Amino acid sequence: MSVSRTNQALYFAKQALNEASSAEGQQDIRRHQEAALFHINSALGAFCQEVVTQYGLPPFRWVSDLLSQAQLPQELKELAILLETKDSWLSQLTTQYQRVLTQGLGEPSKNTALIVSQSDFSVLYRNYLIELENLIQRMREQYLEC
Repeated sequence: MSVSRTNQALYFAKQALNEASSAEGQQDIRRHQEAALFHINSALGAFCQEVVTQYGLPPFRWVSDLLSQAQLPQELKELAILLETKDSWLSQLTTQYQRVLTQGLGEPSKNTALIVSQSDFSVLYRNYLIELENLIQRMREQYLEC
């Protein structure tokens, strides 16, 4: 299993968010925030790989492709539901990740109306990280009991 890879990505996300909070200058802040978002997304992928390995499922290329499959273990079903629910933290994380890939962390567009400053990105990403860590911890406990 790739438990260590997941844990590393979570650690690097925390580090990037801590560096963003102590960085000076918008460019440095944005760079650390972007790194945090990439590490959070990487942790999600690594955790999905953990579950795939645990249950002996075929490999996947994209998390969205994995989660769109019909037959999934309970852990991945929950992630699939979160991804499909427009207001969920996972759906928002995916949207933010796609936005950063295409636009960067420049000034927020009208689609991100709740974000009014760069520090809001750090708060938002820290919340995603907390949600993901809680989910991973709970799910690991479930599949390790099997």
